[in-house]
Amino acid sequence: MQQTMPEDGGGWHHVNAGPHLHIMFHPNRQLVGRESDDIERPSIVVAVAGKREQALRFDPFSVGSHYHIRPSQRGRQVPLWVEEGQKPLDVALAFFEKPLRFRGLLSQAEERDVASLVDGAALARAARQIRELDAAAGQKSAA
Repeated sequence: MQQTMPEDGGGWHHVNAGPHLHIMFHPNRQLVGRESDDIERPSIVVAVAGKREQALRFDPFSVGSHYHIRPSQRGRQVPLWVEEGQKPLDVALAFFEKPLRFRGLLSQAEERDVASLVDGAALARAARQIRELDAAAGQKSAA
């Protein structure tokens, strides 16, 4: 069963990426019932506008960074290769800053029609907004 988009609130923030995509970001998504640990779990979920099912999910965790194409409860995780000195979130946002790569992922998620409509400038703005939301969340937790 394919994962659906989260509801607004509960730490999720809507990210503006133009009229064709619905993107939400959570700076540290914790699963209910999981014991607290020191792993940061930011998540970025992407759906085609008007659809509830996630097309993509990026989980640039501080440990075990990965992403999903058409995430499901038993879905396959694709590793995000984070080199020494890189931040996992920056590795995930590189997909947004290179529109051809992002469009390729949408095509793999069987959203080819929308992939061709995605605006590169809107994706770059979405990446900036996610960085701003992440930085603001980091400032709150440091206070």
